[in-house]
Amino acid sequence: MNTETIEAAIDNYVHERMAQGKQRAREHFLAYAYLRHGGDELKLFMKKAGGLCRYYVDYLGVMENPFRGPEMWWLASVVPVSIYSCYLMGLEEKRLFGIMVFAATLVYFCSLVRRVARKWSETGVMIAIYREIVEIADKEMAGAA
Repeated sequence: MNTETIEAAIDNYVHERMAQGKQRAREHFLAYAYLRHGGDELKLFMKKAGGLCRYYVDYLGVMENPFRGPEMWWLASVVPVSIYSCYLMGLEEKRLFGIMVFAATLVYFCSLVRRVARKWSETGVMIAIYREIVEIADKEMAGAA
């Protein structure tokens, strides 16, 4: 049994969960598992699916921190530019240019905050969905044993 089929089943569950709800996604996930991997192979499939989802939960738990990743570096680059634009606003002949640069950094900062919030929200949803798969796998392994 390769991990590609397990990843495909997990991916199908995630997409169906977002589109059609928990119960329908659960039914299709279990139907796929029983039809494709019946008998002794089912227990191994559920064990690997649960393990893979636990790995995804751990990985996404690390990535959920918005201060990891490129967003933090973008924020770090916005700060010196905004400080420099404040300096330019203090100069009489460069005031208009400083105002324009400062306005652009404010827009960019707001866009960055929205992106971080969206990423944080999506990561939280994915963690919850992967935990659902772990619960399904654990229940089926307990029932198969």
